[in-house]
Amino acid sequence: MLKTWWGDIKQISNIDASWAVIWISIYCGFLLLDVFFPGWFGTSLLKYIGILLCVIYAYTQYSTDIMLSLALLFTFMADTVLVWTEWTVAGVYIFCFAQFMHLLRLCKAKFEYIFAWAAFVSIAFAIAVIQGCKPIYAIASIYALVLFSNLYFATCRFIDHKTDFKSRCALYGFIAFVCCDVCVATRFLALDGYLTLAVLPIVNFLVWVFYYPSQVLIANSSAMSPTPRLVKNLRK
Repeated sequence: MLKTWWGDIKQISNIDASWAVIWISIYCGFLLLDVFFPGWFGTSLLKYIGILLCVIYAYTQYSTDIMLSLALLFTFMADTVLVWTEWTVAGVYIFCFAQFMHLLRLCKAKFEYIFAWAAFVSIAFAIAVIQGCKPIYAIASIYALVLFSNLYFATCRFIDHKTDFKSRCALYGFIAFVCCDVCVATRFLALDGYLTLAVLPIVNFLVWVFYYPSQVLIANSSAMSPTPRLVKNLRK
């Protein structure tokens, strides 16, 4: 297993060593800042830049994989709302579209389904709220449905292509994504009085322990070939 992980790291490095250095530096940087300076503005900014760089990387490395780029762009938009505003429901709503874009690419479905998804999310959310469900739990339930669907399809892809580096990135990425959102859910339950507040410092830290690696891995999970000019540069 360690040999496989080391091979994966080398494959990421072979794509572009500078990106590997950037990802590791950002990750180690904000984890250390979270430990010694929790709540500092600069830490949030570093995390935010890290997510933006994942969008840029996916677009430049896999310019033909439009759904991957859109999924990461929706993710960045959701993080913009969640990191810099108090509009939590709106942020999770945007995240629903990010996850659906991932679902479309994992299932190799048509982009046009996004319009049906938009209608479903809006109608399901409205019905749940009318029935008395708290808005954040209503939209989070819809989000969880598609997130676990992505984990399922990423697992299926991995089973079919166990030796494929990108398939492993997809599976590991969505496992990390689920771990992150379990921490987020735990935080909300604690703030709403369903769990002890003592868990907050732990889950607040663990959210980004899992979240940033999930985005880096998913950015490397495209089933399409790298952008030709980058392949040419790597061969020089």
